[in-house]
Amino acid sequence: MAGVTVPVHAPVIDWIVQNIREDQIAPNVLNQLNAWKTGEKQPTLKQLEAMSKKTHIPFGYFLLQTPPDEDIVLAEYRTVGSKKRQKPSRELIDILDQMTAIQDWMRDDLKREQSDALPLVGSCSLHDSATKIAQRIRDALALRTNWYRKESSAEANFNRIRNMLTQHGVLVFTGGKIGANTHRPLDIREFRAFTLVDAYAPLIFINTTDTANGRLFSLLHETAHVWLGKNSLFNNSEWSDEHVSLLEQKCNAVAAELLVPAADFSEIWESSIPVEDMIEGAARHFRCSEAVILRRAYEMKRIPRDVYARMLALQKERWEHAKAQKKKSSGGDFYNTLLSNLDHRFLAALERSVIQGNTQDTDAYRLTATNRRTYKGVLERMGGI
Repeated sequence: MAGVTVPVHAPVIDWIVQNIREDQIAPNVLNQLNAWKTGEKQPTLKQLEAMSKKTHIPFGYFLLQTPPDEDIVLAEYRTVGSKKRQKPSRELIDILDQMTAIQDWMRDDLKREQSDALPLVGSCSLHDSATKIAQRIRDALALRTNWYRKESSAEANFNRIRNMLTQHGVLVFTGGKIGANTHRPLDIREFRAFTLVDAYAPLIFINTTDTANGRLFSLLHETAHVWLGKNSLFNNSEWSDEHVSLLEQKCNAVAAELLVPAADFSEIWESSIPVEDMIEGAARHFRCSEAVILRRAYEMKRIPRDVYARMLALQKERWEHAKAQKKKSSGGDFYNTLLSNLDHRFLAALERSVIQGNTQDTDAYRLTATNRRTYKGVLERMGGI
């Protein structure tokens, strides 16, 4: 016996087609959607469920009489170069939805545990100088001005700052795709990172498809957003302030001051050394990208604009090459990657709540984009709670 069919409405089908990436969808899927739109065929509930999985469009949307109004407020911050992107990708929408759900859960859990709001959130103002904000962050995280010298690489410094932020109540998640789906990567051209500000559970997400240097700069940029108490969806490179708001320029300046303090930079800069050699040596000294050093040198009038423009173009080429090489690399151990992507403080709180009976197992799997086996596996890798 054939399944019961369900009517779908043409405007909704049009909206769905406009909001999927046709390069990721097989032609027969588009043909099936068109047949539903024209009324040539009507889908069953089972077919709608299958179509929802193929297109990554929520199942409930297919049952609407009019197209949904997705109010993705954070997506309004996005720009690529000087152009605003018209629509966020399904990948961006899905990762924002997941992180928002995590933040909502964590806020509720903290309030249930009678935790206080975090005084660091919004403790600085746009009227404050980048130097002042950077020092406030250093003071709060107990960082020395030359903190960057303690580790040997950008990746190690990223992990150090991430751990310190976590200890001070800031959730930090990372990832390069939706769940374990390698066919749904997070596009670095769309966003590098974002911040969801909250008094109890501020959350930073870093796109791991970026380079190690890029991820470190993004983390410091988003940290500035937390201290300023301003949401962010960041996709500007670490080498340019073109076509970005004053808020983003301020956060870029704070990140640069944290990575390459002006006073320290002045001490090591030697005008007698060829610029290319000086940029390369300074990048090794500060454990950051040459792009950040180049920008710092230009801002502090150590190099003229024509030299800056020429070397900037070279840095962009190198970044594209590094990004391409990273894309070719393997993903590593599944459980280690999953554990690295999740905020450990959140994961421990979640498992404690499951044990106490305050959170259902299925909700834990949903929040972490896992199933029973992978959730237990990642807890074992973390060493339990």
